[in-house]
Amino acid sequence: MKADIVIVGSGIMGSAAAYFLACDGRAGDVVVIEPDASYARAATPQGAGGCRQLFSRPENVQMSAYSLDFYKSFNAQMSFDGYAAEIDFRDRGYLFTVGPEGAATLEKNATLQEGEGAQVELLDPDGLAVRFPSVGRSDVALACYAPDDGWIDPHGALQGFRKNAERLGVRYVADRVRGLELSETGVVRAELESGGTVAGDMFLNTAGAWATEIAAMVGVELPVVPMCRVQHYWLCDAEIEPLPLIKDESGVFFRAEGEGWAGGRPSFDIAPGFVWDVDRGFFANYFEETVWPLIANRVPKFESIKLQSTWGGHYAQNTFDGNMIIGQVTDAAPNFLVACGFSGHGIMHAPAVGRALAELVLDGGYRTIDLARMEFGRVVENAPYPELGIV
Repeated sequence: MKADIVIVGSGIMGSAAAYFLACDGRAGDVVVIEPDASYARAATPQGAGGCRQLFSRPENVQMSAYSLDFYKSFNAQMSFDGYAAEIDFRDRGYLFTVGPEGAATLEKNATLQEGEGAQVELLDPDGLAVRFPSVGRSDVALACYAPDDGWIDPHGALQGFRKNAERLGVRYVADRVRGLELSETGVVRAELESGGTVAGDMFLNTAGAWATEIAAMVGVELPVVPMCRVQHYWLCDAEIEPLPLIKDESGVFFRAEGEGWAGGRPSFDIAPGFVWDVDRGFFANYFEETVWPLIANRVPKFESIKLQSTWGGHYAQNTFDGNMIIGQVTDAAPNFLVACGFSGHGIMHAPAVGRALAELVLDGGYRTIDLARMEFGRVVENAPYPELGIV
């Protein structure tokens, strides 16, 4: 098989890239290779779907602003001929809460966010009590509320990107990449588990938590590892006003979901690696011992809840600085680009990154948001570019 552009990994990032490439009209033949057509173990469908502008780096704020606009019009823009691209965008906003030590950083970040055009509101404990009376304030020095933010159905967004990419001529191949063949000029073909190959002119690595394995095939070690994160769904009989997606310094987050609430806390206490069984071992009592006390502290009415379900997924965690890595990673393969290491921010940035990858491939550089500071060079130069405050 031969293609102009080969994409490895068809989660939301790979499918967004395929969609933007196909929309442009200059991409030629695009092939996406995906071993898990059911997405049963993919990261995207297991995500919380949050989309926020509450970042400390301008690139992240800009990407979120673009993605929010894209998601807000997703249903109308991506539906076609009997297919309804439903992502159930919930525009309830985002709320960060911090204690005294985090207040200065939260305030500084709010200034940057406003400078980038985001609408944010700083709330002291009294203001928080007026706006969201159910939110606990005993340990809160300052909160930041972004009313234009919200959350989506991640699986719906993934399917919307994929179905539109396929409608525009992108081919999806159900197979696994087992090797990449290099020549003097770069990658020439992908070797597949089935025994076949896919030759191409350009290769994109959007394999998420598996991106490190793909990069190793061209001799590059990425600082990206799978980090297990577990989410939970619970019911609460108490009357609670409509709340934004809430996140605090502990890492705990939660939002409304159907008749109940969904959320959790990334499992910082477990070593990196894929963890598929979250019903045993370390996670057996994780909700009761770790998550429940944190959510009940933030919303005291959560002292009385009924846990309904628990499920696991994985962040593609960038252990270097927590921000994404995009672009070329080795001079030996200038036609091999990556977009990985989103550390939990992939769903919210997928439209912007998909567009950026299309620009890199078709134009040779960024045309909208300059993401040069997010490239692999900062890893080589040991110049981390992390988020400051709540990540």
